[in-house]
This record gives sequence, structure tokens and C-alpha cells, in this order.
Amino acid sequence: MEPRKFNFRPLGGSFFVYREVIMQQIQLPQGMKDTILQECEKKKYLQNTLEQIFESFGYEEIITPTIEYYETYENAFKNIQTTDMYKFFDENGRILTLRTDMTVPIARVCASKFKDSKPPFRYRYTSNVFKVRQKFAGKRSEVTDCGIELIGLDCKSDVQVLCCALEVMKNFKNYTLEIGNVQFFQAACKVVRLSTEEINTLADLIDKKSMVDLKVYLDSLYLSEKIVNFFMHLPFLCGDVNILDEAYAYCFDESLKEVLDSMKECIQSLNELGYLENVTIDLGKVAHLDYYTGIIFEGYVFGVGTSILSGGRYDCLLKKFGRDLPACGFSVKLDPLIDHVDMQPKKKFILYYPESKQIEAIKQANTLRKEGSVILEPSLNETIYVKTNY
Repeated sequence: MEPRKFNFRPLGGSFFVYREVIMQQIQLPQGMKDTILQECEKKKYLQNTLEQIFESFGYEEIITPTIEYYETYENAFKNIQTTDMYKFFDENGRILTLRTDMTVPIARVCASKFKDSKPPFRYRYTSNVFKVRQKFAGKRSEVTDCGIELIGLDCKSDVQVLCCALEVMKNFKNYTLEIGNVQFFQAACKVVRLSTEEINTLADLIDKKSMVDLKVYLDSLYLSEKIVNFFMHLPFLCGDVNILDEAYAYCFDESLKEVLDSMKECIQSLNELGYLENVTIDLGKVAHLDYYTGIIFEGYVFGVGTSILSGGRYDCLLKKFGRDLPACGFSVKLDPLIDHVDMQPKKKFILYYPESKQIEAIKQANTLRKEGSVILEPSLNETIYVKTNY
């Protein structure tokens, strides 16, 4: 009997093309991530914890569509970063976008759905927001924001929003809430009568703490020594609350002192309420000048490489939607905090049963579910037995 013959052919390019197609079908788009199993459990626990805090402060939930008209965001921001947005067209050719934050949609809702209602308004939300991230940036393109917006009260109410933010931060170990005020920088620029372009350049250099370039740029503006001294020290006016007293020495106009006076009043209120222990000051916070109009703050947790809470006062946004109301709020990024959730394990039972006793096992499981979750597992044993996993 002749041995059986096999025809072996080398794997050609078509195999590798096929494998590449399959790999693409199971991969996620850049910046996206699956949240699975215990991660989901921790994230839901964190969400529930924050929502309970917000509800206890009187905030009511709002849910807005994931998709907004691009012009809604274009109306809200002077220098909108279109490259950060996921954009597409509807059937009529209008540009749509996945929401990049929740403050703008809430401003739209407040100015339309509540146009005949009397302020103040207290809204809370938990929603996914989207931003296109540069390759290798290490940031996610879809994150879950959980936050609040207090609309209709002036800056005297900032302390209320800060108290809520600090109640959130108390849920984490080794946290800091860093507070600044964009008016400190804006008032100085107004006195000096800088152009919008000059203001943006200064803000960028101060934010990056590019001190050599900052000095060169300030010299090119031919400002007085006292004014240059103010801007050169601004990036370093940060630390504990005593930095506010030191900052008075660099004020070259009464409007700057008024900003410090209002901040000291807010800090004094936090102190009287027992919230000051983990609060720091950063007067060099100058980000998002076309958005924030007053206090600005960020929360940090040790071990997380980015701010997990950010917010501030934005008194001009609602006016762009037809209703001139002051506002202040913040949002918390849930995803970076998943590994920092200190959650008590839930009681779980595994109930093993022979197939002949499945009905009896289900009845027993129904009773056990009053104490925790129950998993039914078929077994070769002749009796039903239970294991507990804490």
C-alpha cells in the first residue's frame, strides 16, 4: 500500500491579509477602552456614591443626548478646537458632534426648557463625553463625567460648590483641591490693556511655566518693571492658603487686590466650615480664559497622574444661549479613579447542585439572594452544598 501523499503549500500573503482583517475586527478604536467585570462594579459604586452626595446638596438629574449640533459648541466657545471633536453630518447636511462636555448641553437645556422658570437651578449628571486624542497621548477618547451645575447665583455661592467638591474628594486618600481665580490674571491684563493675542500668548507661557520665554515676551511688550515682576511671579504664587497674603505684594492695581479679597473671604468660609485641611492655592491657573470668569479649581488624588475633578465659575456661557445667568460647577472623571475605589466586597454564594435537584437548588438560591448574589453551578455530587465568597 502506497503511503498517502500530502500537498504542502507555503502560506501566502492572503493568509496574513486575512489575519490582519480579523485583528482589526476585534480591536478598539484609538483612545477607547472596555470596562469589564470588577471594573464595572467599582465604577458603578463610585457613581452611586457621588450621585448620593449631589442629591444630598439638592441637585436634580438631567440627561441630554449624546449627539449635539456642532453649532451649539461653536456658539459656546470663541476658539473651539475642532480637531478634538468627533464630527459627522445629518441627512440635511448640518454638522453633528459627539458632546465634548456636559456644561454646554446643560446651558442649552436651561436656556430653552427652563426659560420661564425662576432661578437658581441645581442640575447633576452622569454621562459619557468624547474628545479625539492624539496618537500615543495616553488619554482616553471616551470618559464618564459625573458632575453638578449651580445656575443663577453669583460668586458668593462659590463656597457652596466648593463644599460639594470637597465632600466628593473626601472619598479618596491623600487628596488636594487646588483653587485659583482667572480674574487675577484677567484684571492685570485689562489694566495693562493687552490685546487678545497678547493675553493668549501670556496665558500659554504662564500655564507652561516657560520662564525664559515669558521674560523675553514681557520685555517685548515694554511694560513697567512692577508689571513685569507681577507676571514673572504669577506662576509661582501657589501653595497653602498663606500665599494669598504674599500675593498682595505684587499687586499693581486695586482691582487685583479686590480679587484676592474675594478669595480670602471664600477661604475663610471654608475654614469656618472645616474644609480647609486639603485646600491649596494656585493663582497661576489661567486655562480656558474664554470660558471661566472667576474661581477655577482642580482636584488631585495621590497616585493618579491627572486631575480627577475640575470646575469653576462661568458667568457668560448662558448669555450665549439667550439667558443671562451666572453659573458655577464641576465634573469628576470616574475612569481614572476605578483603581482607587475602596469598596467593601459584596457577599456572594456559589450553590452546587446535582441535575436531579435543580428545582430545589433554585428555591434555595432565591432565599439566599436576600443576603447576596448566588451563582448556580451543576455538580456531580448527590447533594446540594453552598460555598461563600466574601
